[in-house]
Amino acid sequence: MMRSVCSNSIYVVEKFIRSIDQGYSPSIDEVLEISRLFGERTKKVDVVYSRYLDVFSKLIQKNCAYTDKGDLCIYSWNPRAYIRYYPLSIDATGTILLITGDRIELVAYPIHRSHDIEGHRVRIYKPSEKAIVEISRRIDGYHITFYYNPLLKKWVPATRYVLHNMRYMGKRFIVENLDEIINPYCFIADKIASEQGLYDKFKGFNGWTFSFVLKPPEPAILKPNVELYDPSDFKLYLVSARKPDGTLLTISDSGELLKWDTVPLEHVIDDDHVFEELVEKARHDLHIRSIFIRYIDDDHCRPYTVEVKSKLYPEAMAVKYMSSPKSLILLASHGLGEEAVSLLTSFGDIRAVGKEIIDMYEELYQHVSTNIDSDIVEQVLRELDIYSKLKGELTRARRKGGVGRFVRKLSILLSGETIYEARDNIKKAIELFRKLGGSSR
Repeated sequence: MMRSVCSNSIYVVEKFIRSIDQGYSPSIDEVLEISRLFGERTKKVDVVYSRYLDVFSKLIQKNCAYTDKGDLCIYSWNPRAYIRYYPLSIDATGTILLITGDRIELVAYPIHRSHDIEGHRVRIYKPSEKAIVEISRRIDGYHITFYYNPLLKKWVPATRYVLHNMRYMGKRFIVENLDEIINPYCFIADKIASEQGLYDKFKGFNGWTFSFVLKPPEPAILKPNVELYDPSDFKLYLVSARKPDGTLLTISDSGELLKWDTVPLEHVIDDDHVFEELVEKARHDLHIRSIFIRYIDDDHCRPYTVEVKSKLYPEAMAVKYMSSPKSLILLASHGLGEEAVSLLTSFGDIRAVGKEIIDMYEELYQHVSTNIDSDIVEQVLRELDIYSKLKGELTRARRKGGVGRFVRKLSILLSGETIYEARDNIKKAIELFRKLGGSSR
């Protein structure tokens, strides 16, 4: 029962383990091939079985809807577990299997997980090393899978972790009848698909899997309560289409196939220098959460794809939607004070107060830089009653010269909960520096 050229690894492993339980004796080549899906090579069946029990109990999360016609189960990577990069983990993005007695059927194979370039041993290739087929921008929303449900005899949506008839209410996991949609993200996606003719476009594609992203009115990174919004405030963007044989189409080909709006695409780059500039920009982008770079690959099932995440996007969104003083200061510490202020709402005096904080941050930096080796910094910290919290950082700054890091930590500690509290606290610190004879002006 060797795997096919392009098969979902969760399906292959579950089928293999079930055959072992039924007395099947695999060849050494089969055991080696199955073990490869776990990221470890072995010829021993008992080692593979032990690895299966470990991975599928601790790392891969399985949620099932049990019916008299079979068990419909969705497999996802445990969100509390550190991501590893091997076929099983890469396919744990909402794979859905139908288990009926001794039979296992793959009914949904969503887009596989990309490699985070900050991850352990993840490599990002230059165009001269490996040709790029597509570069796309991430829309900050929620993963939605559309697949043909053989029990309901119709197309339905699922999210990455749960089916349409499942949801979490706090720590409580709820599963309703398969005919009901209680998953709020699926409810919205189903509404859009029904009203905008998406379900009509799926006709003739039974066995295919379509991956979308559901864009909310506010960025998903801020975790908005989607049930407070009208479904018409959301939009579905196509990410990929996957054939029944497992072949994953490109985003552009998927869009042409379904005639539906896709996630935004960038120009394909073949110059190493331009590519490096793109990657560096993506790392510090204030408006795009990340970009995905898909390479030309012999693996048509899981083509090598890397994600370049912006380190500053979360802070930018916190400034824009929540007027977060901590995030405003963090962006200022990266030399992006003006950009951060422009993100603030123009309501009332919030933007003016934000500008004050940015200006004061620069002055505070000068005070600390001028007096880093004197006892004035300690005196200011003691007056503010935060010396014990920053003693270690001050010692580090003096030893390594990391004034920027120290000022950032100091300012964030002073920022409080509101932009007004941040202004008043930082202003007090500056006045203390001036009073103690540490004026930098």
